[in-house]
Amino acid sequence: MSIPDHYQTLEIDRHATPGTIKQAFRRLAKEYHPDKNPTREKFAEKMFREISIAYDVLRDPKERFKYDLTLNAAARNARSRSRHREDLEHSRHAQYRFGRMFQQLLTQNYEIGIQIYEQLQRGNKAFRIDDFLDYRNSRDCEFLIAEAYQTLGDLPKATQIYESLLASEKRRPVFHHFAEEIRDRLKRIYCYSLADPVHIESIPKNLEKIRALKLSKRETAWVYKKLAEFYCEIDWFTKAQEMLLLAFELHPRLKGTKKICRKLNLEHQLFQD
Repeated sequence: MSIPDHYQTLEIDRHATPGTIKQAFRRLAKEYHPDKNPTREKFAEKMFREISIAYDVLRDPKERFKYDLTLNAAARNARSRSRHREDLEHSRHAQYRFGRMFQQLLTQNYEIGIQIYEQLQRGNKAFRIDDFLDYRNSRDCEFLIAEAYQTLGDLPKATQIYESLLASEKRRPVFHHFAEEIRDRLKRIYCYSLADPVHIESIPKNLEKIRALKLSKRETAWVYKKLAEFYCEIDWFTKAQEMLLLAFELHPRLKGTKKICRKLNLEHQLFQD
């Protein structure tokens, strides 16, 4: 039930003094007295009754104090209901946009899907995929997002999500060959990052990630060879020799090494058993 606003009835503000309240009542009582409104008697009676009730409450300090508490509580409840409606509307809108994002990713419209995904993140700092899907489907959705980032060339974001998925799988396994697919994708990303590193300081960390994937000797040797070529390009020859020797240690008949062996004076390593 709504609470009547006695201040509005008397046309005064919430901080009105007792004198102001009395003056307002007298003025309005004269204006709406039934004797002065013969053509609208019922309306005048109604207004006069409301004015009298408002005055009886507000002129008594104790009654006014209790009324103010009730009015404040009603205002808070109204604001809460308004926020609830806004939150509900926002939730429905987010649910619609999330569904559209998922559909775009499923149909490999990666640019649109990622655009919607990032808009959802910007619109809500607490955005979580698990708020929209169950655990298994949430991980599937994250895989699609990582795949989209990888396809679009944003390898750091793809890597972050793939690594998070592997960590989730260790804590709560829900897939069979899914983890192997992620490891294979991470292997390709790590190898690519090491073959053409953006920052030298990132190499040791990426090497550790490569070792954790337990690649074959041939694959690991290829990584070391690519690192040797990179170090040659920046004239860090001692490091280049170290990487190339590690490569030959793992795979003595590693192909495509003639040029770099000559450059590093390691021709004797060619085709050694």
